[in-house]
Formats: sequence, C-alpha cells, structure tokens
Amino acid sequence: MLGDLQKIVSRNEQHDADDFIRAAGLLLSSQFLYADRPVHRDSYFLIASHLDYFRNLFEALGWTLAYQPDEAFLGIIPQGEERVLKLKLDESLLMLCLRQQYEQKLENFEVESGKAYTTTDELLRLFASLTGKDIPNETRLKEILSLFTRHGLVERGKVDETDPKNIPLRINPTIRQVVVEDYIGQLEALCDLDIRDRGDEESEPDATDEAPVDAHVEEPVDVEADAAEPETVEPQPPAAEAEYSEPAANDERDTDKAEDTPS
Repeated sequence: MLGDLQKIVSRNEQHDADDFIRAAGLLLSSQFLYADRPVHRDSYFLIASHLDYFRNLFEALGWTLAYQPDEAFLGIIPQGEERVLKLKLDESLLMLCLRQQYEQKLENFEVESGKAYTTTDELLRLFASLTGKDIPNETRLKEILSLFTRHGLVERGKVDETDPKNIPLRINPTIRQVVVEDYIGQLEALCDLDIRDRGDEESEPDATDEAPVDAHVEEPVDVEADAAEPETVEPQPPAAEAEYSEPAANDERDTDKAEDTPS
C-alpha cells in the first residue's frame, strides 16, 4: 500500500502523503464523511478522487468503503462478524426508530438532500408507540444521541429557548447504511425478547441490558468524553460533533456549526 501511495503522490501536485494519511484517519475516526461539512470536505473530495486506492486500503483492514455521491457522503462499513454491534437495548431501539422515522419521511417526500428532520419529542413519541416501553430519561437520551452523533447518524440542532428539552435532529442518510432493511422485524424481535425476559425473571430488566442489532458501526474512542458516555472499544481519535441550525425559508441550510473544536 505504501508503494501505491508513493505512485499516487508522485503524480499528484495538489496533495502529499500526509493528506492521504489524514483523510484515512478522519474516515476511521468518523466512519462517515459529508461533503457539506467543512471539517470533512477536503478529505471527502480527496477520497472520492482516489476511490480505488482507499477501497483497497480499507479492504485490507476489514472494511468496505461505501460511496454515495448523490447524497454527498462516503463511509466505511465493517465486514464479516464485525458488522453486528452489540448495542444496549435502549440504543438499539432508538436506532431502529430513527430508521423508521427516516423511511416515513422519505415516503412523505419530507427528505431534503438525503436528510430528514425531526425532534427528540417526535422520536420519543414513536419510541413509546412502537415499543410500549418507558422512554429514556433526559440524561440517558443525550448520551445515546452523543453516540449516534459521533458515528454521523444524526446531528443535533440549536434548541429553542422556549422548549429546551425538545432537541431538533437531522437524520443523515447513513442510517440506511448501518441498519439493515428488516429494521421493523428487528424492532419487534427486541420488544418480544424483552417481554419474554420479563416473564422468565418476573421483573423489569435494566434498560441498558445489551441486545444485538444488525448495525454496521464501530465504536471510536472519544478521549474527551465524560464518564457517562457509552463504553468504547476502538482506540481512535474522536470525531467532531456538529450542530445544525434551522434557517429561514429559502435559505441554504447551515449543516455545520460545530459543538466541539475539530481535531
């Protein structure tokens, strides 16, 4: 791979080897890159311009490179056994609800440039309706959203001061990459499994019990995350979390007001 990189760099006057290394590192830590995010833009277009090299590179590491130019994102998906991530039960259910929301908005022509817009109130109403379970409390919900944000599945918007607990959310098209088509079946199976467990144990299980979901995500380490953040497994640098704002009608959406300073 080093020989391939040297050949590419020797023919490229705009980028050196460090640019390729930086782009690969950002993709590993973020999992998904978006053309409309300034912190991602340079690496996104560098990778998109050298797809064969980066596909071979990540394939050697056990990843598949996914490129969706129509929706202006690319990402890496684990192969084989690594594709299934054991999320906690509430994380699994919320991720499946996000996929359900995305599909509903797609059917209703409410998706803009591949992105669907919702709020935590709307998400939690769907969660309660589909699962029949108690919704996560405010602290736990923020923990889960932080996890999903780090993986590029959602972005949190600016909260209205009159309704501070209702967080605007942007569901990114990558939700369809990490949750397989049978998401409703998975949702029903998890709820049925929880009901059976309660019948066996005659007690309500902890909402943070682990449950499998066929999600193609990997956990990067966020070295600045506090102790409340979900457990991580990969020693990689953190991806910047982003906040979008709701502009006035006919204005272009600003999808990249960063909450954290990009590394």
